[in-house]
Amino acid sequence: MSAPLANRDGRAVFLCYHSIAERGPEFLALPPGTFERQLDWLRRHDYAAGGLAELRRLGAGERLDRPTVFLTFDDGFRDNAEVMLPLAQQYGFRPIIFVLPTHLEDGAPFTWPEVAADQAADPALMRSLTWAEVEDMVAAGAEIGSHTLSHRHLPELDDAELARELTESKALIERRLGSCEMVAYPFGEWDARVAGAARDAGYSFGFSLPQGPQKHYGPHCIPRVNVDSRDDGARFAFKLSALGRRFLLSPGAEQLRAAKRRLR
Repeated sequence: MSAPLANRDGRAVFLCYHSIAERGPEFLALPPGTFERQLDWLRRHDYAAGGLAELRRLGAGERLDRPTVFLTFDDGFRDNAEVMLPLAQQYGFRPIIFVLPTHLEDGAPFTWPEVAADQAADPALMRSLTWAEVEDMVAAGAEIGSHTLSHRHLPELDDAELARELTESKALIERRLGSCEMVAYPFGEWDARVAGAARDAGYSFGFSLPQGPQKHYGPHCIPRVNVDSRDDGARFAFKLSALGRRFLLSPGAEQLRAAKRRLR
């Protein structure tokens, strides 16, 4: 396994975003001003933009020339085209966007149960990109991966349902864009069976979003660190540091989160 895929050292940083918007769910929407300050920080600290080519190099055990940040975006919010991409381009970064291809025909609303209240509160925000917007983003340098068909909890599915979520979403994206080598698991949830199914479906890389420690890592279980509206200034810098990421992906971080939940 390539050590940088563990997301715990200074060579490669894997971050997870969702929406870039002035308002929206606290843990999904990041204000554009905050995002721009993060991009400026990354540029000033000489981070290179990471994408599929850099993932292949890491997977092959190569060492990247500079610290590299992978800016990944789950769900394919419409504001990724309208707000996020112009800012990323302005600062010299290219995003990886994980989309639900079944939502792209007409920019369908996000309706899975976990975001139902957010959808009701802000239906204009909680909508998908369209195929035309995705194609324009690809032409501008963005990279596209799968977020499955219907944003289900993959470890809970039986083998047939799991394979369908992974293979059919990949096929739909390949039919429109030509290739699809990356997948981000909905809710960041995975286990060894999910990672194996992603490999069997033909994905080269799979991304998780651990809410606690993730001991195991590899091409099909790359842990990311979530970025939300609280991550400005020193908090963002801490998440980018190797020490910060080692802590956030450790048992200690989960114990701290559990203690905070008990105090609420």
